[in-house]
Amino acid sequence: MKRAAVIAALIGLGPACGSSDPRLAPILDVPGGTDADPFGAIDTLQLSIARAGADSSLVERTVAIPEPLTLSEVPFGEGLVLHLTGLSGGAELAYGRSCSFAYDADGPSVEAPHVYFSRVVKWGPAPAPMEMRKRASSFALPDGSAVFAGGVDDSGVALLTAERFDPLASGDFEPVDVELARRTDAVLAPLPDGRAIIIGGVDAGGTAVPTAELFSPLRTPAVEQVDGPRLRDHAATALVDGTVLATGGRTQSQANDPYVVSADAWVFEIGAGDALAAPRQLPLGLATARADHTMTRLGNEVGADVLIVGGRDDTGAPVAETELYRPLREAFEAVPGGQLNVPRWSHQAIRLPGGFILVVGGLAPDGFGGTQPVADLELFDPVQGRFNLAGVLPATAGLTEMSVTRLPDGRVLLAGGLDAGNSPVDTALIARLDPINGQVDISVTNALAVPRAGHNAEVLCDGTVLVTGGADADAERYNPPSAGRR
Repeated sequence: MKRAAVIAALIGLGPACGSSDPRLAPILDVPGGTDADPFGAIDTLQLSIARAGADSSLVERTVAIPEPLTLSEVPFGEGLVLHLTGLSGGAELAYGRSCSFAYDADGPSVEAPHVYFSRVVKWGPAPAPMEMRKRASSFALPDGSAVFAGGVDDSGVALLTAERFDPLASGDFEPVDVELARRTDAVLAPLPDGRAIIIGGVDAGGTAVPTAELFSPLRTPAVEQVDGPRLRDHAATALVDGTVLATGGRTQSQANDPYVVSADAWVFEIGAGDALAAPRQLPLGLATARADHTMTRLGNEVGADVLIVGGRDDTGAPVAETELYRPLREAFEAVPGGQLNVPRWSHQAIRLPGGFILVVGGLAPDGFGGTQPVADLELFDPVQGRFNLAGVLPATAGLTEMSVTRLPDGRVLLAGGLDAGNSPVDTALIARLDPINGQVDISVTNALAVPRAGHNAEVLCDGTVLVTGGADADAERYNPPSAGRR
C-alpha cells in the first residue's frame, strides 16, 4: 500500500509542547494507484475533530486541493476522532476517520494517528500480513485493533503464531509474542476484556486436541492451557456475563476413538486468580445432537438467549430443528415451529438490527447422495420464533467459506468464499434487511482484488473492514460510507 507522504505533509506539524495552539499531524494511509485512490477524483477536503459518537464537530475546516491543509486549535481531551471527507461537486466520494485518541498538553496519545483515507465502497490494498493463513481465527480487541491467529499455511500445516493489526498507531501488522497449540479447526470465542478462549480442533493426525487455551494477546503470559473436551465441528459463543458456551460437534472419548456426534454443552469461565478454570459440563445438553451448526446470541443484555441453528446429526442428515439456550436457567429448549426452510450445515449466522438472525450459505443434500451449497437466505424472527425465506444469493456469490461481517450502519458485507462450483470468488455483496417486506436486499459492491476463501474479516475501530488470508495475497481493506461511523 502506498503511503501518501505528500498528503501527510499537508497536515501542519504540531507546535512545541505547551503551545496555546495545538495542531495534529496524522499519517494518511492512501491506497495509491488503485480504484480506491481518492486523489484525482475529489476537489475539496473537509477535516474535523469530534468526540467519538458525537454528530457535531469541535473544530473543522474546508479547503480546496491543493491548498495546504492545516487544522489548528485542536481541543484537549479523550475520545477524540479525526474525520477527513473528500468531496467532488459537494458529493462525498472519499472518507476516512481515525480511531479514538487523547490529546493533552504533551500532545496526542499516539505520536501520529493513522487515518485510512480512500474512496468509499471500495477495496484497497493493505499491508502484507506476517503469515498467509487459511481457516484462521480472528477477533477485534477493545481498542479496535484486530488479532489473527492460528490457521494453516499453503501446505496445510497448522500455524502456532498470531499477529495484530493496529489501525491507529502503526497502520500495520505486528507480531504477538505467543506460541499456540498446534491445532486446526478450533473455535475461538472472544471475551469482553480482549482475551479469547480457544476450544477444540484437531492435530495433524486428525485426533481431537484435549485442551482449551486462554489467549491474551496484550498480556504476559499470552496463553495458558487447561484440560478440555475433545471436540471438532462444534460451536461456541461468548455470553454477556463473560462465560463461553460450547455445544455439540464430534467428540472422541480418547485419542484414536471414533468420533461421535454430540449433544454435550460446556461452560468455560475465568476462575480464581483471573485464570481459565476447568470447563464445566452442563447436566442437560442439546435436545438434538448436532455438528457443523451455529450459535448466535440474540442480544447484548444480561441473560440474552442463544439461538442454535442447523448442523448434521449422527447419520449425516441436516438438522432442521432450532433450539434456544436460556443462560439464566442453563437450559436448552426447542423452538416450536422454528424449523429451517432449507436445513443446512457449515453455514453462517449473524444478528441484524432488531434482533433478527440472518442465515447465509452452507451445505445441504443434493438428493443424489452428495451435497450442494445453499443460496437461499433465511431470516429468524425472534418475536414469531420462526424462519422465513428472505432472498437468494446470486450465482457469483460465495456460498461457503465466505466472510460475513456486520458494517457500522447495520448492513452486512458478504465477501469471497467458494461458489456453487467450489471455486473461490472475488465477489463482495451488501445485504440489507428491508423493514417493510421482511426481505433481505442484496446489492453488489466493489469486488476483492483476488478470489479468497477461508479468510478472515474484522471491523476495525475506524469502521473499515480488514480482510486477510484465504489466498496468497496481501490483506485488503473495505471502506464503507461514513454513515454510522461517527
